[in-house]
Amino acid sequence: MPTVAAVSEDAQPAPPTTVEKLRGLPWSYLANSANTVFAQFTWFGSTFVLMLSTLGMSKGQIGLMLSLIPFGGLVALFIGTAVARTGYKRTFIIFYALRKASTALLLLTPWVLAAFGQQAMVVFVIGVATAFALTKSVAETGYFPWYQEFIPSAMLGRYSATNSVYTVIIGLISVTAAGYVLDRSNELSSYMLLIGVGVVFGFVAVYSYTHIPGGAPVRVIEKGAGLWRGMAESARDGNFVRYLFGAALIILGTAPVVSFVPLFMQEQVGLSSGHVVLLQSGGLIGTLLSSIPVGWASDRYGGKPVMIIGLALKVLLPILWVAMPRHSGISLYAGLGVAVVLGISEIAWAIGAGRLLYGSVVPPAKKTAYMSLHYAWVGLIGGIGALLGGWILGFTAGLSGSILGLPLDPYLPLFALGFVLTLASTLVLLGMRADNRYGVGEFAGMFFRGNPFLAMTSVIRYYQARTERSTISMAERLGRAKSPLALDELINTLEDPRFNVRLEAIVSLARMPADARVIEALTKVLDGTEVASTSMAAWALGRLGDRRAVEPLRRSLDSGYRSIRAQSARALGALRDPSVIGELLERLEQEEDAGLLMAYASALGNLRAREALPVLIRLMPAMNNPGARMELALSMARILGKEHHFIDLLRQTKHSLGTAAAQELARLPRRWVRRGGPQLEAEIKASVDAFSHEDEEEGAAHLARALRTSGEKGAGDVSGPVLAMCAEHIENDGATQPEYILLALHTLHSAAGK
Repeated sequence: MPTVAAVSEDAQPAPPTTVEKLRGLPWSYLANSANTVFAQFTWFGSTFVLMLSTLGMSKGQIGLMLSLIPFGGLVALFIGTAVARTGYKRTFIIFYALRKASTALLLLTPWVLAAFGQQAMVVFVIGVATAFALTKSVAETGYFPWYQEFIPSAMLGRYSATNSVYTVIIGLISVTAAGYVLDRSNELSSYMLLIGVGVVFGFVAVYSYTHIPGGAPVRVIEKGAGLWRGMAESARDGNFVRYLFGAALIILGTAPVVSFVPLFMQEQVGLSSGHVVLLQSGGLIGTLLSSIPVGWASDRYGGKPVMIIGLALKVLLPILWVAMPRHSGISLYAGLGVAVVLGISEIAWAIGAGRLLYGSVVPPAKKTAYMSLHYAWVGLIGGIGALLGGWILGFTAGLSGSILGLPLDPYLPLFALGFVLTLASTLVLLGMRADNRYGVGEFAGMFFRGNPFLAMTSVIRYYQARTERSTISMAERLGRAKSPLALDELINTLEDPRFNVRLEAIVSLARMPADARVIEALTKVLDGTEVASTSMAAWALGRLGDRRAVEPLRRSLDSGYRSIRAQSARALGALRDPSVIGELLERLEQEEDAGLLMAYASALGNLRAREALPVLIRLMPAMNNPGARMELALSMARILGKEHHFIDLLRQTKHSLGTAAAQELARLPRRWVRRGGPQLEAEIKASVDAFSHEDEEEGAAHLARALRTSGEKGAGDVSGPVLAMCAEHIENDGATQPEYILLALHTLHSAAGK
């Protein structure tokens, strides 16, 4: 029975350092880019399926051919220990080169066909495919544990995204070239040309991989449990088993469909071979557009939500293919659109599922057993899927007509099966345990809150900012986006050494939706020792309007700095939590500092605390600052109700105090005025007449007498003392202190019940 080495940490070769890993990443990008050309021109692009069709193979034979490659993964069950002892990297390089060499044998296909006939050619191609499948499987048995070693875990998503960008660009060039070649000639020689070029690029990939660190042989200390026992242990890991089951469903649901879509497009939709190959560019464009945001989201929010989004898109694909316009002038464009969706779904699934597998599901210390079982399982299911697709198409070859308005053709059952299995996979994988901080629904909801496009573009530009001014500008843009996608950058910016950048981050966080992390970050600043930042944090917490900020703000009322106490009081008023009224009122009655008095008064006004009116009435005349008196007038107006009326009136008086006062008095209900008696009615009429002629002093004198009369007639328990105060000061100062006139007009408005 094969065994896996039992090793101690001292005996195991030292893993590559992070610096060595980062130094090897460019070689990895180059290797994968070169291999993309190889893949597109040989086994894994539409080109290969079209070539098999050109060679006269049936769909069953094509399905068998496609199944050989994934079936080769079963060898991982038997070679995991040998690969570990030989070295992951060494095994991969040797067999990676052999699989390129075996592919080169396909160049002999025309000679075999001409010399020995169709049957021999089919056997020959199957033999080459078998050799390729075996060498590929041995190579990748070494690659996946090596991959987990040479990619820094913190940047799995970023690496996958960057790698995807490079490979997609190369893939687009490759697909365009292949489409051009096949459009000029669909003869077998054209396919051989593409295969030859692909093999050359394959060996470039082999050379590039030799420059990547890690993958050293495992040194054996003693014989431990066999590989089979290790895989049996992994098979008891419920989370891993769920992942395998979900992966099996998605492979069975998508692999047969995607493999035969090129033939569907050619036979049912009516596209030429060149256009069918060109459709791959749509998928590559979708991948290119989404790689960076998908990789970024995977690293930040975890692989699971990204994976589920990819699966949700995959569920839509069979529906879109069935709805494709057939033999139409727009068929190519519709196909390209669906291909874009396919590309986005593929990269979201690949990056999300990959990060979930390597980051959460597979323990690094047991990667040989886990990855051997995973690779073998995926190979087995992939092979079954390819056979299943060919078998279904062979069985349904005679279907035609329509059903429920849908075209009934040999591919419809295949698409229906794909829809059902992909949906089932999504439901299974939703239950995975993972390291994501956000649930799938919460993650998806982020893209519907605020402006996600502005957030993501601003995040990119934020990391490109080089000066303090540009960083401040980007922090401001992040806040304007009001999107949770920008939250991490703003929270991190709170620790920027540049003072102005930190202040801008606080202002921007105040624009964000009230989130527990926002409250926590601002509370940390509030509890800090930097006075200016702390005051701004108090303001921001008040602006957010979240009750979770009440307790930290109440603590800050005892700060040793008056500015912090003042801003905290104002913030508590903005939060409108009535539980703080008693404490603020007590502080208002005992405080002597003018700034703090104004802060407490403003907060109590925001809280609509009627019990604060007597104190505010005493306080307003004591203020020498007109702005302070106006703010106190606003506080009383808020307590009396209809704050918006006071603000509207204030704006009107900026143009003309007399006109605004006359209009306001004229709008008082006549029934209410008559109820006050003839004297009140006469004084108000005289005041209106004087104010309308811009005689503010005369109008103020009549208004003061009207206020006295209104008070005597009983304007109400709340408004009576306010009117009395206003009357006294208007009598003494006339129109020189308009804040009393404004407050009086507003109070009359309130008392009249308007």
